[in-house]
Amino acid sequence: MGLLAALAVNIIGGAVIYLTGGLLLPLVAPMLGFGAAGIGAGTTAAAAQAYYGNLVAGSIISKLTAAAMLAPTP
Repeated sequence: MGLLAALAVNIIGGAVIYLTGGLLLPLVAPMLGFGAAGIGAGTTAAAAQAYYGNLVAGSIISKLTAAAMLAPTP
């Protein structure tokens, strides 16, 4: 599950960030598990973070987390 979750978050999240300029971020981020409080427990984003362990600044997961926390999504 971890590898598939990591691939899904990176491919979908990367497309949202880089191909749409972040315009679809408020729609896609909650579907992946990112929200105003950070990464939700038991979500795809949580599985991806557990797979990677410590994340570096500037990674797609850290960018999605920061963007979701700055522009709160439901």
